[in-house]
Amino acid sequence: MNIHWAVPDEVPDPAMALDNVWVQYKLRNAHHYNLKRTISNALTRRKEEPEIIAALCGVTLVVPKGARVGLAGPNGAGKSTLLSVMAGVLKPTRGTATTYGRVLALLGGPNEGLDPEQTGRENAVALGVRLGESVSRMHERIDDIKDFSGLGKRFDHPVYTYSSGMQVRLRFTTITSVRADVLIVDEGIGAADAEFNARADERLAQFYADSGTLVLASHAPDVLEKLCTSVLHVENGEVRPA
Repeated sequence: MNIHWAVPDEVPDPAMALDNVWVQYKLRNAHHYNLKRTISNALTRRKEEPEIIAALCGVTLVVPKGARVGLAGPNGAGKSTLLSVMAGVLKPTRGTATTYGRVLALLGGPNEGLDPEQTGRENAVALGVRLGESVSRMHERIDDIKDFSGLGKRFDHPVYTYSSGMQVRLRFTTITSVRADVLIVDEGIGAADAEFNARADERLAQFYADSGTLVLASHAPDVLEKLCTSVLHVENGEVRPA
């Protein structure tokens, strides 16, 4: 399915729609916080406006339901900002962004969302709920999470006693137990080690396949080619077909 470069009302059954989306930040330098200079500017009625940085520049596109979209581009190009807008966690400075259906946004690092004081079991339920699942559904999946993660008895130990690899196993397995209409992923979902990666590949592929619509940012062209049917290039806050 192709991306539509049109206003949202012109495309039936969209998964998400962005209409003239701008995201701008005010960049203040050190002199903006200098007390002496601030007082001097007040006395002379001089204004020093902050520099405006545009992270997204008038992006208009529609992603239809069922699309598998990749985002490519250099660091600082605006990919993460675009994903945050699509996920609804960042409000545009101008324009509108609408997502239809239940959204699962994976924008954090490999240990994002884990509470070190809670057990693996408690973290699995809590993380699933934060991602949009109900407590009862997470309890239904808890045995699968325990078995696939390979944590055994450690599943009921506090996460602060886990190695980094064990934490990644817990987070990976919990995340891939959740389903959503729209899946938004920044740089994939890391696994832990060679043995676990071998088992995780099939589970991850099924996780991506089960999502109604996928938007994935990655620096790896082979990943985008394998998982996506359309690729957008993001650079200097602008978006175009790759």
